[in-house]
Amino acid sequence: MKHIGLHGRGGQGVVVAGEILAQCYFDSGKYVQFMPSYGAERRGSPSHSYIRVDDSEIYQRYPIESEDIAVIFSLSVIDTAKLKENGFLIANAANLKVKEKKVDIYAVDANDIALSLGLGSSAIPIINTTILGAYCKITNDFSFDTLALAIKSKIDKKADLNIQGAKLAYDSVRCL
Repeated sequence: MKHIGLHGRGGQGVVVAGEILAQCYFDSGKYVQFMPSYGAERRGSPSHSYIRVDDSEIYQRYPIESEDIAVIFSLSVIDTAKLKENGFLIANAANLKVKEKKVDIYAVDANDIALSLGLGSSAIPIINTTILGAYCKITNDFSFDTLALAIKSKIDKKADLNIQGAKLAYDSVRCL
């Protein structure tokens, strides 16, 4: 079973990203559980989404205690990730300096990509679909076409720009 955590701030699209990611896995024939978690429903407050994925039915109903994959929308909440030792981290970061590397770390400048396409504002770029493009490339768990269809099913306005942002992140994500 795979445990995934998405960590960011309210307004960045963490919950919608979790819905889209769960849809991608479901459309790929997997069993999925999606659990959003957020405090005060306001922009800027910590926001999280957790997903369980497996090839067979999932009976666990308790919170995810450690993650195989952590997706960090904002480096200010990186400490909320509970990454397993053999897991990997995907970070929204233009320049990420790593002192010790105990896990595989990938970086993509999702903010820059989203802003270049007019997704959100400079105060809060909406990077959910963009960072999922990087996730798709790194995990190879589902095709980019599956991601594009899931984005279209969840995003009403600017779906094409969101797919374009996902593709740019897919092409530009790098391993540190």
